[in-house]
Amino acid sequence: MSLISIVYIVLTAIMLIMIIRKKEVMIMGVAAILIIGLIYTKNPANALIVLCSAVTSGMSEILPIYIGISLIVSMTFALKKTGADRYISVAFNYLPKKHGAAYLTIGLFMMVVSFMIWPSPAVALLGALLLPAAIKAGLPPVYAASAMSLFGYGVALSGDFLIQGVPAIVAKSTGVSCGELMTYLVPLWAVMSVVTITAAFVQFIADKKNGKAAATAQVSQEKIDYPCGSRSRKLIIIATFFIFLIGIIAMIAMDIKGDDATALISGIALVCTCVAGILAYPKAEAAERVLDFIVDGFRYAMKVFAPAIVIIGFFSMGNSEISAQVLGEDAPGCIPEIVGFIMDNISVPKPLLPVLLTVIGFIYSIDGSGFAGLMVIGDIARSFGLGTEGSTLLAALGQLVIIWVGGGTLIPWSMIPVSSVCGVDPYELAKKNIKPVLIGFAATVAAAIVILCVKCV
Repeated sequence: MSLISIVYIVLTAIMLIMIIRKKEVMIMGVAAILIIGLIYTKNPANALIVLCSAVTSGMSEILPIYIGISLIVSMTFALKKTGADRYISVAFNYLPKKHGAAYLTIGLFMMVVSFMIWPSPAVALLGALLLPAAIKAGLPPVYAASAMSLFGYGVALSGDFLIQGVPAIVAKSTGVSCGELMTYLVPLWAVMSVVTITAAFVQFIADKKNGKAAATAQVSQEKIDYPCGSRSRKLIIIATFFIFLIGIIAMIAMDIKGDDATALISGIALVCTCVAGILAYPKAEAAERVLDFIVDGFRYAMKVFAPAIVIIGFFSMGNSEISAQVLGEDAPGCIPEIVGFIMDNISVPKPLLPVLLTVIGFIYSIDGSGFAGLMVIGDIARSFGLGTEGSTLLAALGQLVIIWVGGGTLIPWSMIPVSSVCGVDPYELAKKNIKPVLIGFAATVAAAIVILCVKCV
């Protein structure tokens, strides 16, 4: 293993410890990139170039999400400042008023929509339409964000039974069909999902009893002078509803999913922002007001995204492709090198191979992409020599680990879409999720060991 990979894993461990201890990691992230750049280039000036390249790379990784969230937040500002958002509460007046029921309701909505169009467009859609009502009903934003991340980016994306984009990648790298992978994926997915959601819900109820889940949303008592009358406000919310409805119908009819669905929702949000400005303000003033909404949306999103750009830049340097872009064509991929070293030098009994694969899956998920490790986890599973059934079982476990860790439930910089829509700190959100997710992993790895011992060892 090269020196740069050793330094990378040491710096990664330090930063993860700082995150767990709730220490600010921005300066450490800058220092880490400079250290990697200096070791590889052996030139201080080139190390500074690497620093800028890594930050640019980190921004490029999240740019589509950043733009989408900015446009959605712009729309929410437009609805709020015109007073049209008050009718959203009326539209969702039948949401459960109890915190526990509201938590499960928003989570289940997120899961169902995520199964159909993937989590990123789902969080954009529900964040715009359902989240305000849930928070006004008393559900604290951080728990709404936790429910959306666990049900959407965890339960729905880790199985991906409808779109089957995730299992298709894993099945191909394992050399089996999706149907064969599902034989082992479904029971492991069920254990992970049920145990994690149960643990998260129990934690939420306990925090509520202890006063740690107090609602932060407050109803303002001051009188607000809206720029338009109630008729215009009703027209704005009706137009918003129908534009979103047409967009959802288009997604279903035209089979628009994934990144395209996210882009569609973001475009709809921009159109709704323009409609709100046109209906609420005089013609001479409308364009300027719409521009204000958009600027406010991008400013808000940048406050959320900016602290993570450097961190994403550092962790993405572990990826072979990004490393080549930042350091140079001959730069090693630190994460594949570290995984290769573990596989070559660490031997464990066959019944404990699920534990080793979980560690490898976690390492592959550190960059927060959620997909980088999917293309190789099947090859890694096959390398253990357990035959087709054993390899398929380990690959299914690897899929769950990679998605749950890096897909948007555990790594803070992978949870920015949810945290920004809900207006919470991604590190605080990660803290809420870590205990239930780790409990889910413990149960799932135990189940994988049992199945491996019964069928394959």
